[in-house]
Amino acid sequence: RRFCDGGEWRCNWCTCTYEQTSGKGPGPEGPKTLCHACASRYRAGHQSAPTVDADGKFVCEQCARTFETIGALGGHRRFCDGGTWRCSWCAIKYEDCNGKGPGPEGPKTLCSACSSRFRSGHTGPPPQNEDGQYVCDSCSRAFDTIGALGG
Repeated sequence: RRFCDGGEWRCNWCTCTYEQTSGKGPGPEGPKTLCHACASRYRAGHQSAPTVDADGKFVCEQCARTFETIGALGGHRRFCDGGTWRCSWCAIKYEDCNGKGPGPEGPKTLCSACSSRFRSGHTGPPPQNEDGQYVCDSCSRAFDTIGALGG
């Protein structure tokens, strides 16, 4: 009974209920006024609730992707680069590759295909022909994407 609020508590920013969050946290209006996710945003310097679109989904401020829950938005924001990341060898965008991997400049600097080449001992991306296709070092076959070449 000491902590019972009669099921009436709601986050002051995202309006989630206590059952929908992993806990309560401090906000601009005092202790236990925000859900865990909003309290994390508040501690990180945000001064208001995350943006919500017309469908009620939470919007990433950097890349405009939408998420069903504020927790999903928080998980995404940890890794969001706003669409600016490029593989340092082949310059492919993150959306067009199968993930990031380690390279000579550190973790998550190469796409998965280039990272596979790097771990195999290569020191750069595969050569490209005059049509922009990637050429196999062994058989000289040309491929449209570095992923099709096989890393």
